[in-house]
Amino acid sequence: MFDPTIYENLKIILEGMVYDLDFDGQLKVTNRSDIVDLATLSRTYSLEVLLKENNARGLKAKVELKAGLEDLADEIMERETENTGCRFSVTFYLTVQDIERECSEIGESLRTIWKPIGEISQKVSYIYGLPRGSYSNEVLVLLNHKLHDENSGQLEEYLDRMMASYEQIFNKGEN
Repeated sequence: MFDPTIYENLKIILEGMVYDLDFDGQLKVTNRSDIVDLATLSRTYSLEVLLKENNARGLKAKVELKAGLEDLADEIMERETENTGCRFSVTFYLTVQDIERECSEIGESLRTIWKPIGEISQKVSYIYGLPRGSYSNEVLVLLNHKLHDENSGQLEEYLDRMMASYEQIFNKGEN
């Protein structure tokens, strides 16, 4: 037998919390991915969720936990530092019409929710050949620090922030 890693412990905790929210009707899990990349010895666990059915902006979110080779090696060799652990991120997927205005509003709203622990970035794209006017926006919230077993209790706070972010983005689209 072997002891589970930080990644494995946090993955189980995160999965339980998200499925509890699904069971309570606060969100709906639509996809789950648990990937081990044998070439890089990295692991990625993600859950895609919908928080509101039939929303006009096509708004959905993905919660992701990642750990790389260095994290695993440091943990096995008992060289754990603040740089050892797992990366946590939330990505929101939606459509926007007015790139400058809507992206600015979304960025400002999310910075108030995730400040000072998360960095916000947005990637806007469209499919060439289709009429313009509706653009895909991928909004990434990446924590500034890595998670350890000791701060696994913060996952609930991060999921609360995800729900608050979702409501902010959803409400901006309704206006």
